[in-house]
Amino acid sequence: VLFLRPTESSTIFIQQLGRGLRKYENKTYVTVLDFIGNSYKRSVQIAFALSSLAENFVEEKRLMASLVRDNFTVLGLADCGVEINIDDLSKEEILDYIDQENFNAIKYLKQDYFNFKKYINSEFYPKHMDYLNNDCAPDIIRFMSVKIQGRKNCSYYNFLKGIGEENLPLFSEEQVTFANYLSDFLPLVRPHEFEIIRCLLDGMCAIDSIHQVLQERIAGYSREELSHALQFLKFVTQTGPELSLDVRLDDHFLEYLDDLLTYGITRYFAENGNETGFKLWQNYRMDQVQLKLLKNPGYTAVGTYYYDDYVVIFASLKKDLPDEDRLNYKDKFLQPDLFQWESMTNLPSSHLDKLRSSSFAYLFIRKVDNENGIVLPFTYVGKGKLMNCRKTDSGNGTYLFDIRMENELPDYLQYDFGLSR
Repeated sequence: VLFLRPTESSTIFIQQLGRGLRKYENKTYVTVLDFIGNSYKRSVQIAFALSSLAENFVEEKRLMASLVRDNFTVLGLADCGVEINIDDLSKEEILDYIDQENFNAIKYLKQDYFNFKKYINSEFYPKHMDYLNNDCAPDIIRFMSVKIQGRKNCSYYNFLKGIGEENLPLFSEEQVTFANYLSDFLPLVRPHEFEIIRCLLDGMCAIDSIHQVLQERIAGYSREELSHALQFLKFVTQTGPELSLDVRLDDHFLEYLDDLLTYGITRYFAENGNETGFKLWQNYRMDQVQLKLLKNPGYTAVGTYYYDDYVVIFASLKKDLPDEDRLNYKDKFLQPDLFQWESMTNLPSSHLDKLRSSSFAYLFIRKVDNENGIVLPFTYVGKGKLMNCRKTDSGNGTYLFDIRMENELPDYLQYDFGLSR
């Protein structure tokens, strides 16, 4: 029997739980007792910790609430011999707390940060790489995404300043802007931009030399990708055959940049290996999708993009709306491999022709647009073929399509998208 000591840290909770699950001779099972009934604030942190075990977990209240209601069965932990039971009273209180609370509030993130700092026994602020080298680390990108006093942090440095961390290096406004810009690429969907900056920091300025480095380090690399990166890469100036970095550098800032670049590149290759295309069930922002397609990453104003013989579709399931309002939205999964999609209003005939003649569509889905002020990413659900085009009777010039997907949704996404229970 494992008794868990009280903690409001999801990191420490998972650490304790992991120690109790270690194998030992003649030990066939362990019963974990955690008396959470007298602290619902703490119980929500534990619910968050368990929810984070979901594949490609995006912190979103509706998913957390569904997992709690169903005792986390969809996580498939039963296959590993793990069974979770929460008594009805605790469950009711947890669900109420989830509904009321903003989990992106600075009090939660600050608590996660200092718990992690204590966990790794760090005298100074943890580096970016510390979050990659520890299984119990919170997601550093969440620290960058939230707002402090109404302003998005954009970088780890701004988050540290916002929570009052001590002994931080002093960066100029220009340096902070550059750190924010690089951090906005995270998590990387391609390593090119970070590799180019690393080359420049190492004193390599010739474009041909940088091309050779990228050729050695990136599988499937092409010169076109370098040209695309340089077309949109800020803080980099091209003069003839050479590049220069337009930001003042000093030892402290160089150390910070090296850590940031190493984190981004290391995480990219750890998660993607030599894969170059979109990864099924992975999360992407609109600008990241455009970047991978070698298009303008700033072009994110609409939900449908027409390129060559294919289209890119971003669809929202609007799960945050009341049931009666959500009936006005037709976007939904009909089957694990069949998605019903409604076009934009007053669809031009030229766009309709492109949809009908397209070879395939890249489809990206999200349940809700944002959670407590944080814009949520889309999940890539694969390539599909648009079929069964019909005009709606709504009078607003929209068309319905069925998109037959090449891949079925995995069980956990069927659950998350409301296709199964």
